[in-house]
Amino acid sequence: MKFLLFLLSVVIVLCAVVQAADKSDCSLPKEVGPCRGSKLNFYYDSEAKTCKEFFYGGCQGNANRFDTQEECQQLCH
Repeated sequence: MKFLLFLLSVVIVLCAVVQAADKSDCSLPKEVGPCRGSKLNFYYDSEAKTCKEFFYGGCQGNANRFDTQEECQQLCH
């Protein structure tokens, strides 16, 4: 029983850490990347506290990039 309680505690802590790491991606600046593609994506603008669209170049960039506005809002709001 103690082991199950310990295991549950570890899972809860790991979930909190992962969620906090994902939220920190939202504070990264918008980064188009050096490639010349133009894929419509969304990023979280931490100053305006909203998700905005931008054209992603297709390579590099950072984790503040989402395929849909809904995905951006779910993770960053």
